[in-house]
Amino acid sequence: MLMEPNEYTPQERALTDKAKELIEQHELDWGNGECFIQRYAGRSELYMTLEAPNHATVSVTVPAETDEKGLRRAMADGLLDFDPDEEFDECWSREFAARNGFTPSGFLSGLQEDKAYFGLRSEALLHPGQSNAGQGNETIAEIRWTEEDLRHWLKDHDWPDNNENMDAMRDMISARELRDRSIEEGWEIIDAMVDDGRLARKDEGEKAETSETYDPANPADPLSIADTSASAAATR
Repeated sequence: MLMEPNEYTPQERALTDKAKELIEQHELDWGNGECFIQRYAGRSELYMTLEAPNHATVSVTVPAETDEKGLRRAMADGLLDFDPDEEFDECWSREFAARNGFTPSGFLSGLQEDKAYFGLRSEALLHPGQSNAGQGNETIAEIRWTEEDLRHWLKDHDWPDNNENMDAMRDMISARELRDRSIEEGWEIIDAMVDDGRLARKDEGEKAETSETYDPANPADPLSIADTSASAAATR
């Protein structure tokens, strides 16, 4: 049963407000987004419709007692589950095309763009501290896996890139697992590329003491203190 906002409990209201905040922050409402509480069989749940710029939508439902971390995870998982092919098969018809002025290729292209959009928003939901562009969190590199990549894999391994094999590849390769494993291996790649010898221990703005800046007349000079400490240690 759909509840009116004035019937929400404090917990339900807080969860709904947080969901609306995340939807606005991550631009997941392009005119058809929804967010409301519904109750049935003694249970209370938050229902959300998340939308991309080309108006593809996904539905996400979470228990009313969900915390922010669980809410973010559910929204991110829902976005990653979006399948352009399934959406196309569900929506496409001659009447649909005539009503909306779509060609099959144009409609599918829009769905694929929305899938990429959902993927970026999913990542931002899962890693909120890394999602604010312009605040030191600009994207350095971005990887996008497409069905064409699966076709290339089949060709490179001497398998026909026919519909049967492509269907099998889609079943075997989970978009969520591919994303997670790509991120994990990305950290290993960063480790391999970093040269520790080019990194500084001092914070930016701090100037390390060197022999060129050493002032022997200043007993408070760091090198003087270090020399004194070393001499004391040698006499012990």
